[in-house]
Amino acid sequence: MPPLLRNGPRLAVVVALVATVSSACTIGSLDDSGAVADYPSRGLSILAPGSVGGGWDSRARGIGSALTSCKIIDEDVTVTNAPGAGGTIGLARMAGREGDPYQLMTMDTVTMIGGAIQNHSPVKLSELTPVAGLTVSTSAIVVPARSPFHDLRSVLAAMRKDPKRTSWVGGSLGGPDHITVAGLAKAEGISARKITYVPTGGGGEVLNLLLSGASKVGLSTLTEVRPQIEAGKLRVLAVSGDKAPEGIDAPTLGALGYGDESVVSVGGVMAPPGLNDDEQRAIVRVVDRMRRTSCWKRALRQNDWKDVWVPGKKYGALIDKQQRQVGQALTSVGLGS
Repeated sequence: MPPLLRNGPRLAVVVALVATVSSACTIGSLDDSGAVADYPSRGLSILAPGSVGGGWDSRARGIGSALTSCKIIDEDVTVTNAPGAGGTIGLARMAGREGDPYQLMTMDTVTMIGGAIQNHSPVKLSELTPVAGLTVSTSAIVVPARSPFHDLRSVLAAMRKDPKRTSWVGGSLGGPDHITVAGLAKAEGISARKITYVPTGGGGEVLNLLLSGASKVGLSTLTEVRPQIEAGKLRVLAVSGDKAPEGIDAPTLGALGYGDESVVSVGGVMAPPGLNDDEQRAIVRVVDRMRRTSCWKRALRQNDWKDVWVPGKKYGALIDKQQRQVGQALTSVGLGS
């Protein structure tokens, strides 16, 4: 396996996710002996630190629906939203619920770590109690259907010629989209500080800026732009992951030789700080049962999520590793602290 940050300054935030997930998947059902036997004995609250309809919100509602619709728990699940500041408003709110195992939060690793760094958050994601990593989202590099760019190499050739005019649009500043674009620039010998990157809240804004001509190339999760792809408004130039999802005719970044520039952000669930090991195991056990249901598998298909399982302390170790990697990556493009 290639090193995680190859050649020092080269911007490649590549997590050894395959090894982590493979080892995690060898674990069978969790041992219930140390868990809190009656958890949950009252309703759960899941905080989505983003807007309604966004990725974190979709994950929160998918988990809530799977828990109740597939009868994993008998209690109610309430989803609330706390958007803003790259997820750090929600992060701070969750940190303030110390010791309460009935408060959960959805997130994904790279986006929230990057948001915390960019917004100088006094709270780090690693301070919360890790529950489990559940999903990896496929990212898509897209252009308007009428764009002169018909493949990724033509985009990168234009960037080499005039990086500022070859403008990109994607998710939050310092998030996985931004880091991936900067990594592509670095791979082509272009200073990441010279690229033009327009940060947005996601899919709808990406589409508007692309179709208006304000930006030339976009990067978003496939879930957010698939409807426009299927409607013929956008064309896919490349996708992340080991293979293109069903219905998407595009090469992977790896097949094009840019696999190391793709950022693996693992979506999952966190709980407040201050929980003991029994409480943590109890929550992990419930989420483990939830992820095996037909309700959750339907949510995976609907959102183009890849199923992964990185429970408890393994998820915490992954977050710690990515905290260091993302910090190094952002510093190399002038966005670190």
